[in-house]
Amino acid sequence: MKTLIIYASKTGTTEKCASILNKNLKDSTMINLSRIQNEDIDKYDIIIIGTPIRMGIIDKRVKKFISKNYNILKNKKTAYFICCGFNENWKQYYDQNFSKELLDNAIIYDTFGGDLNIDKQKGLDKFIVKMVSKSMDKNRKIEILNKNINNFIENIKEVNNPY
Repeated sequence: MKTLIIYASKTGTTEKCASILNKNLKDSTMINLSRIQNEDIDKYDIIIIGTPIRMGIIDKRVKKFISKNYNILKNKKTAYFICCGFNENWKQYYDQNFSKELLDNAIIYDTFGGDLNIDKQKGLDKFIVKMVSKSMDKNRKIEILNKNINNFIENIKEVNNPY
């Protein structure tokens, strides 16, 4: 089965996670929405969409892609992942940004965690990240959740090869 991994990334975390999926899934293609927007997604059996979360909102390129391809996506095998620093809110982020129809149809949707690297931030985002970092509990870790990524991969592989 052909798999498309389509994503947007602001600081590289979502791209890093998409690359892990691409390396672990056979016959997969990875597309960055900041470079390509006109891929024929109908030729893929499974479509995985990844997005960062900023202040509770998905990337505008992902939102536009989903809106443009909604009728195809609701009839395809899909999976979604978000990268965010506040994993305890991940279900809320899905409820706020994705339709119930798409989520009910998904193979899986999950959070892959995040990375709070101030050096990769710019402008207002950099200021906000600094302020959030200072106010956070020092024992709180913001990291990529490899366990969630591995579970996600296993779910996709199971759909690709159910026997």
